[in-house]
Amino acid sequence: MNSALDRRMTRRRFVGASAATLAALAAYGCAPPSSPTSERAPAGGPGAVNRSAQAVVGMGAYGPPATMTNVGGLSGDQGGDLQMIAHSSLSVIDHDSNVIPMLAERLPSAEDGTWVVNPDGTMRLTWHLRRNARWHDGHPFTSRDVRFSWEFNNDRALPISTTSVHQNVTSIDLPDDYTVVMHWKLTTGFAHVLTRSDLTLHPEHIVRPAWEAGDVDRLLAHPQFHEGFVGLGPYRIERWGQDGTVVFKPFEDFYLGPPKIGTLVHYSASNAVGVLTQLLAGTIQKTSRNGLGFEEGITARDEWEARGEGKVYFMPIGCRRLLMPQEYNPIFRDVRVRRALLHAIDREQLGATLYGGQAPVAHFPLSPQEPGFAAAEAAAAKYAFDPRRSLALMEEAGWRRGSDGVLANAAGERFEIPFRVPVADNEQVRLQGAVAGFWSDIGVRARVDNASDAQLRDRQLRETYPGIATTDSGPTIASLSRRWHSSNIPRAENRYVGDNAAHWSHPEADRILEQVDRTFRKDEMESLLVQFARLYSEELPALTLYYTPEVTAVHRSLKGARPRATGSGQNTWNWSCYQWEWV
Repeated sequence: MNSALDRRMTRRRFVGASAATLAALAAYGCAPPSSPTSERAPAGGPGAVNRSAQAVVGMGAYGPPATMTNVGGLSGDQGGDLQMIAHSSLSVIDHDSNVIPMLAERLPSAEDGTWVVNPDGTMRLTWHLRRNARWHDGHPFTSRDVRFSWEFNNDRALPISTTSVHQNVTSIDLPDDYTVVMHWKLTTGFAHVLTRSDLTLHPEHIVRPAWEAGDVDRLLAHPQFHEGFVGLGPYRIERWGQDGTVVFKPFEDFYLGPPKIGTLVHYSASNAVGVLTQLLAGTIQKTSRNGLGFEEGITARDEWEARGEGKVYFMPIGCRRLLMPQEYNPIFRDVRVRRALLHAIDREQLGATLYGGQAPVAHFPLSPQEPGFAAAEAAAAKYAFDPRRSLALMEEAGWRRGSDGVLANAAGERFEIPFRVPVADNEQVRLQGAVAGFWSDIGVRARVDNASDAQLRDRQLRETYPGIATTDSGPTIASLSRRWHSSNIPRAENRYVGDNAAHWSHPEADRILEQVDRTFRKDEMESLLVQFARLYSEELPALTLYYTPEVTAVHRSLKGARPRATGSGQNTWNWSCYQWEWV
C-alpha cells in the first residue's frame, strides 16, 4: 500500500468495517421515523386473506424527493424510482435490458410499416396507444397528451432537460385519439426508447392552462409537479408529507390491471445510515437506488440478509467521475493539469478499499456490459497511478513546488481548489478525503467545501461551482449524447438544466455522438465508440475513476422487485411495481 493510503485509507480506519456502522446506528437510535399509525410493516399469518392487498410495503432512500416529473430539471436520485410508481411511459427498458411497450400497444417496427426510414435519412414512427389508459383523475389518456408533452418539454423557457426526441422530432401528427405519428429529422436506432426520462408525459387538461398563463415561477410551483401529481401509473399519491414520506395507493383503473400490493410508503432519511436503520428496524422492506452505500450494504448483508430477511444486491452499474469546471476555473483548462490530477490518484486502491474490490477502474464512461465496450476500452488512453509522471506534467504546465510543498505558478498563485461533495453522503466524503490525500502528495491542496442536499438542488450554484465536484451516472450507449453533447450543457439560457455535468464542448465529440444516435449498424457503432473513447480519454473532460456498485435490498416476501440491469435514467427498479406481490 502506498504512503498516502497508509496515512489516510487503511481499511480499519477508512472503511470502518461493520463495527463503525453499527456504532453509528446505535448513535442514531435505531428508531424508525415517525409515520401514520396505520402504516405498519406488512403483517398477517396463517389464514390471512390476500396478503398482498392488505400489505403495507415500506421503501427507503436518503434525501426527500424533489418532484415527480422532469419539470425543474431535478427529480432527486430517488425521484426517478418514485415516478414509475405513479406514472408510466410509452415504452420502458425491463430488468433484462429489453425495450418493451407500456402505454403503447406495441413498439413501432419496420415489419408492420410503423417504423419507416426515408431515402433522405429522416424517419416516421407510428405509435398506437392503449385505449384504456386513464389519468389518475379519470381523464382519458390520448394522443393529444403525447403531442402536448412534446411541445411543453420543448419550451426552452422552462428548466427541462432536452433529449433526442425533443431535439430531433420535427412534428407530430395525430390521425386519431390513439395514434401518434412522429417525424424524425434523422435516422436513429433509439427512437423506440421513449421512457419516462426520454419523453415525460403531462396531462394536457391540467398543465396547458398553467403553461399558457405565461408565469414560469407560478407554473413550477403547480401541485401537478409535486404533491398533487396526477399520473398514469399503477399507484396514485394519497399523501406527501413535509418529511418526505409519500403514501401510494393502488389506482384501480390502471391500464394493465390494478396493482396487487395495497399500500406502498416511501420514507426519507438524512443519510445512508438512516436508511440502514429503517431496514434493520423493519420499517422498510425495500431500499431505493439512493438508499444504501457500499459500507451500509455490507452491514445489511451481514446483519439482515444473514438472518434470512431478504437479499442485498450489489450491481456494478454506475460510473464515478470527478468534475473539473474549465468554464468556471481556468486552472483546469490545461489538459496536462487534468492528466496530472488523474495520474496522482491510485484508482485501483480506491476501488479495493472503498468497495472491497467490487469497483473496477474505469478509463472512460461506458459500461462493460454495453456492446462494443472491449474495442473501445482497448483504444482508450490509460493513466496509471504515477506520482512522478504527475509532477512532471505539472511542471510542464508551469506549476512547481514552493518551500511549503504546495504547487505554485510563475505568478505565485498556489494550486488550491475547493472540493465539494454532499455533506450527508458518507461514501463520497470518504472518497473526497482519499483523493485529497493523493493530491496533497504532489502539492495540490483541496479545500473541503461540502454542501447540503438543499444547497445542491440550487441549479445555478451547482452548475457554476468553480471547484471539484462528483457525479455517478449510468454509462450506457443510449445516454452518451445526453451526458456529453454540448447541446446538453447547463447554462443560464436554459436555466442551468442539462445532463452534460462536465460542461464538455468539443465539435468532434458532438459529431461522434450524433453519429452514435443515428447508426443502426453494429460495426459502425463499435467504430464510433472507439473514436469516442480515444477522444474522451485524451481530452479528459472529467476524471473517470471507477465503476460503482449500486446497493439495494429487497425483503424475501416482496416478489417481483428486481434490480435494474444498467444505471441510466432510462432504467428504474419500479416500472414493474404493478406486478409485485407480498407473499
